[in-house]
Amino acid sequence: MTASAFPTDADAPVAAPYGGEEDLASGLSRLRRRAGAVPVDRWLAIAGGVLMPLGVVLVLIGWYGAAHTSRLFEEVPYLISGGLLGIVLSTIGAALYFGYWLTRIVASQRDIVETLARMDAKLDGAGNGAVAESQAATPAAGRLVATPTGTMFHRPDCPVVADRPRDELRTVTLPARGMSPCKLCAPLD
Repeated sequence: MTASAFPTDADAPVAAPYGGEEDLASGLSRLRRRAGAVPVDRWLAIAGGVLMPLGVVLVLIGWYGAAHTSRLFEEVPYLISGGLLGIVLSTIGAALYFGYWLTRIVASQRDIVETLARMDAKLDGAGNGAVAESQAATPAAGRLVATPTGTMFHRPDCPVVADRPRDELRTVTLPARGMSPCKLCAPLD
């Protein structure tokens, strides 16, 4: 074979570029539909709920068969078929049920995150007008404020004191003896 028989980079076929964002979006939507169609957590719970008790029953049958015979060559099949198979099935069932438990935890965490995101979006949407009103009602932004009987000082835009009228707040100057900074707004940072 000569050196010219090997293909060069110029002879190699050029890969077609990706079709576009529309193709990617449609592919992802099909993938989401397929993934959402199968309730994985339900199947994990069913399989784990069937295999664990089945394994325990097989272990008990193996024990009963081995316990009621006096010959060793008759006990070994009970030990293998009942005992070992039962332990394996129980272990697989426990692992599947553990997987079900993890999917439920993930699903609940996703629900919490989605709820917090919706709350944050509502607060951002409603907060634009309320922030301007609260800043007009509170002291200047460079000062620290506290409630009349409070032991913590805050920035004027802190959510704890932002909705309070100006006459319900007192100005705090540093060092404020007997007072601690708010952990929410961190006025000293």
